[in-house]
Amino acid sequence: MKKLLLILTSLQICACSSMLPSAKQAVNTPWSDFEGAKRSYDQITPFVTTMQTVRELGFDPYKTANMKVLNQAQVVNAVLPSPLQDSASIPKGIVDCMRVQEGCVGYLMEPSKIDQKREGSFLLDFLNFRRNTVTTGWKFSALIVVIDDKVVYKQWDGQPKIETSDQRTNPLGPLQSMGETLKVAP
Repeated sequence: MKKLLLILTSLQICACSSMLPSAKQAVNTPWSDFEGAKRSYDQITPFVTTMQTVRELGFDPYKTANMKVLNQAQVVNAVLPSPLQDSASIPKGIVDCMRVQEGCVGYLMEPSKIDQKREGSFLLDFLNFRRNTVTTGWKFSALIVVIDDKVVYKQWDGQPKIETSDQRTNPLGPLQSMGETLKVAP
């Protein structure tokens, strides 16, 4: 009877995916999703919106975590391709930024929420035979360029929906990596 109970307990542990590792990565922001961040960003209008409004929309470098403050050279480097093919294609706000130099400041924010979860059999994962990691979430990136307390340029990019699956199979399980660590003497 004890052997049967031990076998049943072992089988239950082997199939229990809740024992698999998981990870969450979130950048602390005022937005819970991609759409919220994009809605706030869309309310910013170059040459109209002031820095006060930008702060109210959640893009406040001194209250919102993980925002980067960029100097003029970093702003130009982030926006313009290198080498520059046609100077006529430079946006007006960036031309103004290059002209005023130190009076130009960029704010770069990259809010995101990424979840990683391992799925499948605990035993196969634990023994390194088969691992499946599913990644879900979203990422948003916004660059806001300001001169004299007024937005002169903005750009964004992002991934509204992230869904990836990384499947790894090792036929030798825990022995698979031993071949990499063993050194063969000449």
